[in-house]
Amino acid sequence: MSDRDISDNTRIQYLRSEIVVSPTIYSAATHLLVGYIQKGEVTDENRAEYMKTCVKYAIDLALITDKVMAATGSRGSGGSL
Repeated sequence: MSDRDISDNTRIQYLRSEIVVSPTIYSAATHLLVGYIQKGEVTDENRAEYMKTCVKYAIDLALITDKVMAATGSRGSGGSL
């Protein structure tokens, strides 16, 4: 973990849809990573790669959720991507 910049100037900037809510992304990515850890797939050597993968999956999930909600309305009345 010594390779991480932990200064007060570190900022996370999202370049995708404004609908992506960062706490939701953090939560989803954390849950995904915990699953991989519990399965024993995460090691010190591959931890950074798994973290990146989990964040990518979480962002994709948020964007797909946004599309489904836009297509079906917030009440889930049907529709497709």
